[in-house]
Amino acid sequence: MNIFNFSSRSKYDPIEFRALLWKKPDGIEVVIKQADDGYFAQLTNFKEDNVITQAHTGRELIGMVNSAMYDFLDIPEVYRDEMGYFLPPEDVREEMKLEIPKKFLNKKFSLIKA
Repeated sequence: MNIFNFSSRSKYDPIEFRALLWKKPDGIEVVIKQADDGYFAQLTNFKEDNVITQAHTGRELIGMVNSAMYDFLDIPEVYRDEMGYFLPPEDVREEMKLEIPKKFLNKKFSLIKA
């Protein structure tokens, strides 16, 4: 089996999973900006590639940031739950429940492994 042939990526393969683990960074940093209909985030770990996403709410944005990272790294959906997701620190999450506070907009901060 060729672990680099990713054409059938809907079925979990433990060998492929281990081969993909090296791609996931230890942490990601984002800059969040307010948009007309919600929020816009840029993942600054991948500066040259301009990895961006947007969402209507703060909660939604965290999921979209993780999806954007995994999409950029070309990690199939079947492996994402096991690889885990990044979340802001607990105090930041508490404040983001309904809306991302202005103090977190246009500022780089780190997300931690969940």
